[in-house]
Amino acid sequence: MSAQPGFSNESIPDIFTADEPHLNAQQAPISTLVTIAQQASQPNSPAGPFNPLIQPWGLHVDQQLESQRELYQTVRTLIERRQLTDARSKLVELSGYPLFPYAEAALLETSVNYANESVIQEYLAVYGNTPPGRSLRSSWLEFLRKENDFARYVRDYQPQSSLTLQCHALRSRYRLRDNWQGNDEADFWQEVTDFWVHGRSLPSACDGLFRLWAEQGLRTNAVVWQRAELALREGQTSLFRYLLRFLPREQQQLLELQRRLRANPGLVRRYQYISATGDEQTDQYLRRLVISALSRLRWNDHFDTIAAWEHYQQKFTFSERETNQVNAEIAVTLALRGEPNALAWFQRLAIEDMSPIVLQWYLSSLLRDQRFDLINDLVLAMPPEQQQQAQWLYWRGRSLALMGELEDATELMVQAAQERNYYGFLASARMSLPPNLNNETTEIVADKLIALSQRPEAQRAREFLHLDNHLAARREWNVLRARASAEEQVYIALLASEWGWHDQAIFGFASSNAFNDVARRFPLAHHQLLTEWAEQARVDSAWVFAIARRESSFQVDAVSPVGARGLMQVMPGTADYLNRRTASSATRTRPRLQIDRPEDNVRMGTQYLAELLYRKDGNWLLATAAYNAGPNRVAQWLPESDLAADIWVEMIPYQETRDYVKAVLAYQQIYTLLLGKDANVLQPLVRMQINGNGQG
Repeated sequence: MSAQPGFSNESIPDIFTADEPHLNAQQAPISTLVTIAQQASQPNSPAGPFNPLIQPWGLHVDQQLESQRELYQTVRTLIERRQLTDARSKLVELSGYPLFPYAEAALLETSVNYANESVIQEYLAVYGNTPPGRSLRSSWLEFLRKENDFARYVRDYQPQSSLTLQCHALRSRYRLRDNWQGNDEADFWQEVTDFWVHGRSLPSACDGLFRLWAEQGLRTNAVVWQRAELALREGQTSLFRYLLRFLPREQQQLLELQRRLRANPGLVRRYQYISATGDEQTDQYLRRLVISALSRLRWNDHFDTIAAWEHYQQKFTFSERETNQVNAEIAVTLALRGEPNALAWFQRLAIEDMSPIVLQWYLSSLLRDQRFDLINDLVLAMPPEQQQQAQWLYWRGRSLALMGELEDATELMVQAAQERNYYGFLASARMSLPPNLNNETTEIVADKLIALSQRPEAQRAREFLHLDNHLAARREWNVLRARASAEEQVYIALLASEWGWHDQAIFGFASSNAFNDVARRFPLAHHQLLTEWAEQARVDSAWVFAIARRESSFQVDAVSPVGARGLMQVMPGTADYLNRRTASSATRTRPRLQIDRPEDNVRMGTQYLAELLYRKDGNWLLATAAYNAGPNRVAQWLPESDLAADIWVEMIPYQETRDYVKAVLAYQQIYTLLLGKDANVLQPLVRMQINGNGQG
């Protein structure tokens, strides 16, 4: 969600002044061993095919483990306060506790020196490949670097993310060059070359090594050119200009032209700057610059882009691939801008050369122009397996129906309705067929699940979950997944599901061969929280589940690149608005809602959905789009005259929002069925018309 609300709260259900729903104060903690229910060998339990093996967080409490958890927190606090003697004495009592390695590493990090070398070595031998082990190794290497202890540094070095530590590893190996054998020297200088080719400035400590490397004749024009282009991509102009001095004038001019075109793609229209030279390599480079500049210019001025493209086609011989790339980009831009000549540009391309994005915009243009005959031709020109995809079954069937060929249209729609996705559910709605979930419950071998749960990485992840340290839990879980076999990936997802760790279960099932385990891929996570606030806001609970599933995969600490947070991915600006609304409609003593508190996050998210629904005159399709793109932007996308809802969805100009709407509507259908409601959610879309007023 990224919109900034700004509209009246009149006639909107005010869930901020309502009594807060009763919620369980604390979910049961996790224990050392998953309690596998007796139904482990009964995938179709009496409770129905969509019930988890055990209820989320249905794990027994171990009192001894509870005391160790408290002690672990105490030890970490003592270490932070530098009360190291007390920390050491209590650390012994943590032996056997899953997070003991973290406490021990934290204590060792306070005293990284030669006196503790043997203890550090012993620790790294056992835990060196764990997250705390990697952190301790970095601290130990930093100590050795400052001591200029080259022998120990090389002995204990493992790949590091720090450029400083990487640099010192090369310096240390060079200091120990007397031990080189065979190809060691050649391999070393190749590693120096690879390290030097970096888009940003490197540690000055390596300058001496780089001088020796250059004296070996290894700083070739090709290597400098490669690094200069990386510096341009990273926006490191000073580094770029520094590198130019090492190149001949002709190459300097070409790179400088690239820099200027990156800064201002409109310069490509000044034809005197770019002309064919007759040198094949140079002309190939110039063609690449032209294509790159046109690709960016098209968003500012597509007419100038077309004119420039026609000019350069007369000056250079572009390959078929290059020509198709530019033609496709121009076609998509024209389609996005609603230009009438978009179809002509699409028709310059062969169907097999069209990417999914190009095909989507070709479809959008055909729908805008109501060329249903060409949609039928488009699908028939696709490879047979692509024709069978739900999207193309649906749109060919829809086109044939509008052309009066109802028998063939019906056959295609029935075929599409077998799929569990947006198009399958939409086809089901059109044909008045029940939606098909294609559910296949994953059978569980209890012994395998128990064995997996007892692995150290799993136990550490489980403990961090209990301590609400989700980031550390995910790090351990990633280690577990990286070391697991393909078969074990399914059980890792199952284990996350049984623990109620919904986001990791969702990610795991999506990348495993258990893709059709619908109940676990679409868990009723935070059920009481979401349903009760949905009821307070008077919005469909399945809709709320679908939004949360798409937005965060039920990850309570999710943060998007643009700053949206929590289960419902509420933007800070939206949270501020809703808090101001709370202050104006309730007593001043009511505390501010906290965006990172799951209860408040869901409360704000459902309230915002209710506001969007009100703003869009009850049209939940437009409200869904607005939750992603913002209500003002969606208002700009509304057509002047009536347009069928399914066609409008295909014409949403933002790919992210278009995909978002399709996903949320499909998820809403799934959650409607999982919540026990026998309804086809997409039925209203069959006759819905979208216009400038929202819905006709």
